[in-house]
Amino acid sequence: MKTIILTSRPIQSRHSGYDLRVANLCAHLPGEVHLVVAPLVAAADPRLSIAADEIFDSIEELPPLLAGRLSVRRHLRLSDDHFLQRAMPAAFAAARDRLRAVVRERDVTHVVVFGGELAELAATLDHPGVVLDVCDSRSLTARRALEWSAHPPTGLHRWRRRLALHRMRASEARFPERFGHVTTISEPDSREILELHGPATNVHSIPNGVAESFLAPLPSPGARRGVAFWGNLGFAPNAEALWFFVRQVYLPVLRDADVELCVVGADAPGWLTELAASEPRIALTGFVEDLRAAVTPYPIMINPMCTGSGMKNKVLEAFGLGLAVVSTPLGVEAVPAARDGIHFVGAADPAALGSAVLDLLADEPHRRTIRGQANALLHELYPWDVVGRNWQSLFGCDQTAIG
Repeated sequence: MKTIILTSRPIQSRHSGYDLRVANLCAHLPGEVHLVVAPLVAAADPRLSIAADEIFDSIEELPPLLAGRLSVRRHLRLSDDHFLQRAMPAAFAAARDRLRAVVRERDVTHVVVFGGELAELAATLDHPGVVLDVCDSRSLTARRALEWSAHPPTGLHRWRRRLALHRMRASEARFPERFGHVTTISEPDSREILELHGPATNVHSIPNGVAESFLAPLPSPGARRGVAFWGNLGFAPNAEALWFFVRQVYLPVLRDADVELCVVGADAPGWLTELAASEPRIALTGFVEDLRAAVTPYPIMINPMCTGSGMKNKVLEAFGLGLAVVSTPLGVEAVPAARDGIHFVGAADPAALGSAVLDLLADEPHRRTIRGQANALLHELYPWDVVGRNWQSLFGCDQTAIG
């Protein structure tokens, strides 16, 4: 088996976001695995890829697809099927020709493209073994952002967002017919594509797994009277979740109950930075190298997601670190085996979120039970080796084929 992996940026690690998914799924492919990076724009600062000999047999980076002045023809479209080709015809043609050459030179049997933004480039290969990993459905994310936002768009901005959503939906509707297999990170993302396309047998849900560090023995339960939240705070759904939680739950309910709030992650929004400066019980750590050390002093992880799609890795991480999870339904929709009251505590509105946090803080035995059951579920379903077996089945191989 010889596989080309197509990504929109270099892969730097196995530990976060896009890189986490690409690196770990690729590590579970047998045979030769070659990485081709087709960046949309030039990186602001040069970044090193993960060492080739760790996962990939070779790494090649193509010139950026959208560098320079974009053609106005890109606006004349009803879908995103040919956005790159319309925006920069010469750059797209060069990338297409080089990708075809790599497939010939390597005698490639399979192609995996990570991210719908590169779907049109992979579709030009006309290769029967192309797998498109959408990960999160962009149309589901965009639709939810229009339906709920702390700062809803208005006027022309809202019209543009609706047009962008129409284009995304039109493209995602065609994914099952353009590719041999389409994978997403969760059942809700797969359902979105199937609702757009209609019934299909080649759309599959492959969740993320967790690193070995989250499968270590549980640490001692956190003893602080507080809750923790973590993630990329520049990511819009995380920022929306924090706005909702702080404004509608923390300030009116939990602050006066002497509950601490620890927020871990880079790019905290300005409003939160200003608030933390005047609120002694709100701690912003910024990015941390050691998540375990930062959050395990707290007994509860709050996951008040209101928008977005895909899997919230922080839920699985909390299961591994021993924090009891209090979540909105949307925050755990991608963990279908998790049960409310058994593996987490669900809360659909501000009043319920506040009550759930206070009740759990007052009930240490219940917290212990939930964290133990959640940790057992994590070990059963979410080690990368378990996730990898479902992934490998798309390629007609199994775990015994991995060297």
